[in-house]
Amino acid sequence: MKKKVERVAKLISHYGFCSRKEAENFIISGKVKINGRINKQFVFDSKKIKTIQINNKILLKPFFKVWVFNKPNGYICSNARQGNKKIIFDLFPKNFPRVVSAGRLDLNSEGLLLLSNNPEFTSYLENPQNKIQRKYNVKISGKITEDILLKTREKMIIKNTIYQPIILKRITNKENNNFVEITLFEGKNREIRKILNHFGLMVKKLKRLEFGPFKLGNLQIGDLIEIKKEVLEKKCKILGIKIENFKWNIQG
Repeated sequence: MKKKVERVAKLISHYGFCSRKEAENFIISGKVKINGRINKQFVFDSKKIKTIQINNKILLKPFFKVWVFNKPNGYICSNARQGNKKIIFDLFPKNFPRVVSAGRLDLNSEGLLLLSNNPEFTSYLENPQNKIQRKYNVKISGKITEDILLKTREKMIIKNTIYQPIILKRITNKENNNFVEITLFEGKNREIRKILNHFGLMVKKLKRLEFGPFKLGNLQIGDLIEIKKEVLEKKCKILGIKIENFKWNIQG
């Protein structure tokens, strides 16, 4: 059997027990057991792992869940404090489980944010190779010209970074202060802002509307809802993936 070596801290974090950094500290202190034996190695053949314990407690993977959140402007997508900045977890219930987001929205952006207790699922959504579309409504200072429409249909090199083509759709076409719908398939850091800035345009408001088959719909700003099992199954089918490919079970 071919080995599948993975970082133990990563595996522990996927159980939703703690962060990778915290997991590393547990490993160093000898509080982690794999298959009943203390493990101080940072990597392990995952195919040989039957159980993982921390402080003699066996870790059990939670049910596979996904939430849709309408992120407000002024919050960062992090569970770690960064100075005085507000974090999205301030808006969640106190007993909310450990989750990761699929594609972050920066401090000054709002709209659809997908959250899941399954990092493998969010990693799949974020992977550029899977070409999962994200759609945004963007208010800009300036005007989208025909030249910009043409150039954004091709690969772009901006400050030594390659950006894949995006789809621009003009909603308004005034001399200034316009709305545009943008669809992209890569999701690099601040991608929309950097591309538009390259063409002399400034983003005044950015709101994500869709991420693959998941849509913001009528969800109000700051609201958080869990996607029902049957709906999640349909969404995954649209993505061309099977839920059973992920190690988490669906809640019955």
